[in-house]
Amino acid sequence: MPISSLGRRLLAVLLALAVVATACSGEPSGTSAGVDPNSGDTSEQSGAEDTSDGTTDADAGADASADGSDAVSAEDVDAVQEGGTVRIALQTEAATLNPTKTALNAAPVLLATAIFDTLTVVDDDSQWHNNLTESWTPNDDFSSWDVVLRDGITFSDGLALDAEAVVNSLTRSVADPTVGLVFRPAFGDRPPEEIFQTIDELTFRVNLIGPNAQLPFFFSTQIGMIGSPAWLAAADDDASLDQLPVGAGAYMISERIQDQRTVLVRNPNYWREPGLIDTFELFPTPLGTARTAQLLGGDVDISHDTDSGSILALREEGDSITRIEDNSGEEFSFVMNAQSPPFNDIRVREAATLAAPKQAYFDFQIQDSALEADSQYSNETPWHVPDLEQIDDMPELAAPLIAAYCADVPDQCTDGRVDMTFQHDVSAENADLAILVSDAWSEFFNVEVVVVPNDELIFSVFLGSYDVSTWRIPAWPDPDIQSIFLSCSTIGAISVNYSRNCSPERDALIDAQRATADFDERYDIWAEIQRDVRDSFQYIFLTHTNWVVAANDNIGGLCDATTPDGVALPCQDRGIYRLTNLFLTN
Repeated sequence: MPISSLGRRLLAVLLALAVVATACSGEPSGTSAGVDPNSGDTSEQSGAEDTSDGTTDADAGADASADGSDAVSAEDVDAVQEGGTVRIALQTEAATLNPTKTALNAAPVLLATAIFDTLTVVDDDSQWHNNLTESWTPNDDFSSWDVVLRDGITFSDGLALDAEAVVNSLTRSVADPTVGLVFRPAFGDRPPEEIFQTIDELTFRVNLIGPNAQLPFFFSTQIGMIGSPAWLAAADDDASLDQLPVGAGAYMISERIQDQRTVLVRNPNYWREPGLIDTFELFPTPLGTARTAQLLGGDVDISHDTDSGSILALREEGDSITRIEDNSGEEFSFVMNAQSPPFNDIRVREAATLAAPKQAYFDFQIQDSALEADSQYSNETPWHVPDLEQIDDMPELAAPLIAAYCADVPDQCTDGRVDMTFQHDVSAENADLAILVSDAWSEFFNVEVVVVPNDELIFSVFLGSYDVSTWRIPAWPDPDIQSIFLSCSTIGAISVNYSRNCSPERDALIDAQRATADFDERYDIWAEIQRDVRDSFQYIFLTHTNWVVAANDNIGGLCDATTPDGVALPCQDRGIYRLTNLFLTN
């Protein structure tokens, strides 16, 4: 399906909804958090009972050093080399870098977090903390919050980051017809001026359509990236400026040639300690094997990857590189279109799940490079439900479902099998997967495999013009952000409820968990929501995507990032690490 220039712009901004997270996107392990509404600090809560030791085959393959425990820290090095240039291989390139209207998936978010600081951040224990903000104070039922900013922060262009600038940036995001969808479940379909209000120079108010005790988490994502008002206004008149963002982060762009190279230099107005590296050069390198070869050959200093072959090759390098793996932040799955025939019938979705060859997929492709998934949350997260099991690899149970469906809806079937399309992107791994799946489903489905570029695949899912598609779905550290992918309110001509499955009962559960800050109560509700997602057969979960960040031994500081108050942040989440704390070693 050819995509017009308008369509590509819609694709770009819509992808931002799919990957709205920056610091929050992951998926640090540990306990969840309750909210201290006055300070942003959180108190550790007792999570669900741990019923296993969490050991898996993938854990065995990924040795203990892959958790970042052997990453070189500034505290470990007597002579940190200040300055220098670090070269980074990125998995993808961004269409543009304007967070109010553009796509920021994992690789562009890595770049953007160096340019934009977010209003809040999420720590290694999945607790939110103030970053650009000083405090968040809710009313009695958490339906309105007054937010105070830190004093003295400026953008890299020297303008003040004050309440007016923040409201201007947030208002643009809400007003955008596509990015604004991400706000809808909690904020409603209202004019931006009803949602965000400037109270004084450093204070703004956020008005919701109902209680939300988890609101500060939301602004640790891409939505919390605040752009300079002068830059945003100039980009309205000159779209090329979307490639040259101006934020309040530690670095700023000095050169950008899209699809080739982006160069970052220190922001002289940065409000925290300046970065130790003079210059970062970032190169989009879509092929995983190429990124790994560049790293091991010394052409780049750092790379990130999800490719199983690359992960296994990097593990073979042992201590010669620093390797940090994270299975907690994203799931690889098949998403099924529950709104259109034939997958609008739950019998067809259930049959596809029952006949899915997950064990063969692990045996022949994944091996021990990632963890098996039955839901969105792995056992490395506090939201994992130990007894939640997806029923797959049972094709004998699919036959009566397909027979009944074809008897009822014969125009969707040929020779007793359901006619369907299965789409994937151009990667070699997914091509192998398509062969495996087509063979496993061939007894029950007439499978037409459609291979499309990644941007067209994403576009088709947002528009609902697909049957079954390969798909990555994030698992945020606080699942309330997940509601944008599950809510009836985000289904439309353009939908970020990817499967287009609407359940008013599920929406009621989402509203209920927003109204409380009690972790145990919220855990029980989210366990029920996760069971609903399983039982409605929206996704066929395959793996908890393993993101590996790998660096040569001249790189330090991968695990040195902290909040302004000194609380440790994750070494990486979903392939995203913070450039601010990196340094070259002597």
